[in-house]
Amino acid sequence: MSPERRNLLKFLCLSSLTATLTPMTGCSKKEFYDPEQDIIVGGGRYQQEGELKHVLAVVNLQQKEKRLVELDFLAHGIIVDPNDNKRLIVFEKIGPGAAEIDLNKHIVSSGITTTKDKHFYGHGAFDKTGATLFCTETYLDDHKGIIAIRDARSFELLGEFPTYGENPHECQLIDDGSTLVVTNAGSDSIKDSQPSVTYIDVQSQQLLDQVRLTNQQLNTGHIGIADDGSLIVASAPREGLDKTQPGGVSIRSGKQSMLSMTEPVNIVDQMTGEALSVAIDNRHGIAAVTHPDGNMVTFWSIEKRTLLKSISLDGPRGVTLSLDGKAFIISYDVSTNMVLVSTDDLSVSTDPIMQPTYISGSHIYNWSKAMTETMPADKHS
Repeated sequence: MSPERRNLLKFLCLSSLTATLTPMTGCSKKEFYDPEQDIIVGGGRYQQEGELKHVLAVVNLQQKEKRLVELDFLAHGIIVDPNDNKRLIVFEKIGPGAAEIDLNKHIVSSGITTTKDKHFYGHGAFDKTGATLFCTETYLDDHKGIIAIRDARSFELLGEFPTYGENPHECQLIDDGSTLVVTNAGSDSIKDSQPSVTYIDVQSQQLLDQVRLTNQQLNTGHIGIADDGSLIVASAPREGLDKTQPGGVSIRSGKQSMLSMTEPVNIVDQMTGEALSVAIDNRHGIAAVTHPDGNMVTFWSIEKRTLLKSISLDGPRGVTLSLDGKAFIISYDVSTNMVLVSTDDLSVSTDPIMQPTYISGSHIYNWSKAMTETMPADKHS
């Protein structure tokens, strides 16, 4: 049995003892959605009365309160509408599931469907105006990746353009929304298919750049993009390789070419399986990467492309920055806990923040931070 399967079963058994699904838990006189506090969102699943439940969990770290929204799939990527901070879009990783979430009512306000010949692949992005939604999707027959262009309100399919690779996953807009950066994991069943990160001009839908890793044993999974354009790629062993093989971290710093990390050997060898989530602290030039199967989080100097520190943590999964930028927030363990790591000296807080959060999925997102970065000040509340 794989470590991931064991952890899931352990988590389900633990959660079945305590889980109670309600729209809100706890009581506070303060406003839960306080934009000056860290509001963390993430997908999760647990067992309740013999039934597997999926939720979007919303956690206010300062108040130690949470809200749960019931879903029918495990939420992977989560994005905030730049025109409505209480409206989220969530995506399933490799499946038919996607949905619109209303945080005012804590409900799924609409499902989003793709055609029967495609699956969602986990991530999406709003354009700068919030009028258009870009979704990574894959054709099931030949694994070709496309970006589905949808009306951000009706979800009507307006068109599509290629990701210039197979099995795309994460996508992020840069250059003030003019360039879409997409990871393509590649396909072992297609000749000459290679993992890559592609840069696509949104207006012309043409390929601008295609970045491949120096370690051919890795796919391209999730990315972090620094303010100066530096690219950090977290990878699993590429398709066709045993998942117990090491994943990895690759960095393209500034105008340098891409380089997959090989040092220190003892740490790189511990990156068993998937390198999962990435968060960037631009103030210190640090990239944090989680390694769930390796029970480890690594911290890298983006400029020097060297390891700064690694910490041991049971099953770390999501990582994001606190609103004030003073800490990395990391979700971990089957008990769905969270912990803080200082961005100043990478010291770990002695006590966990709270548990259970019910966030057991791959990523966590700071709703408050996303809101301040994408929305006009008059729309924050």
